Amino acid sequence: MNQLLRALLALLLACAAAQVQAEDFDYYVLSLSLAPAFCEMKAHAYRPPRQCAALTATSFRATPLTLHGLWPDRRDGRHPDCAPGRVRGGFCRLSPVPVSAQLAQALDRYMPGRADCLDRHEWAKHGTCTGLSAQTYFSAAVQLTQRAERALGPAIVANAGQTVPLETLRAELARSDPALRAATQFDCRTPRGYGRRGISMLTEVRIYFERAADGQPGRPLPLRALGRDFNSGCRAGRAYVDTP
Repeated sequence: MNQLLRALLALLLACAAAQVQAEDFDYYVLSLSLAPAFCEMKAHAYRPPRQCAALTATSFRATPLTLHGLWPDRRDGRHPDCAPGRVRGGFCRLSPVPVSAQLAQALDRYMPGRADCLDRHEWAKHGTCTGLSAQTYFSAAVQLTQRAERALGPAIVANAGQTVPLETLRAELARSDPALRAATQFDCRTPRGYGRRGISMLTEVRIYFERAADGQPGRPLPLRALGRDFNSGCRAGRAYVDTP
């Protein structure tokens, strides 16, 4: 009986997720983090993220780009936000995301923030705006992350622990996946204590995609179509790639 009830509950959750009403939006932003930089930025937090305790040189080399989120966005700058307000007590107070066991396993690798219930937050705030089911939304996010890993991951690993010109990374994209080059933005920030060393650290890589007719991410969307530049805060067009 317990198994039957669990199966019925899973079905109801899946149906509810499939009936989400889509917000009006124009394109998607795939936001990918560099885990060492993320953890460096959070080093002085009162409660460091759980995912940072599991970060190793081996895990970084295996997955140099990790999934932060897949965000629906609008050309007029009004970002859709479907979350029901700030959740007291953290992301883990939100309901679990209804995805298959196989997809959950993939998310554990590509979205280590699941250890801090990031998937619940991303689904509540962004995924529910898309009109897609949780299974379809996160499947698309994982597939796009895998594409970015194949195209840019080796160059990130090769330049770990040093400063690299953004043009070097863009040249790698032009070689490995040309359609991504014009759609990729590099975001740099300076963690506490790094300013005196003149370091701007590569914290995120954002890749823009069209919204396809079925509501899912479509073709890469060139930054120039949105009036954006590939360099977001990287001093002199160079970025430091942090290591665990």
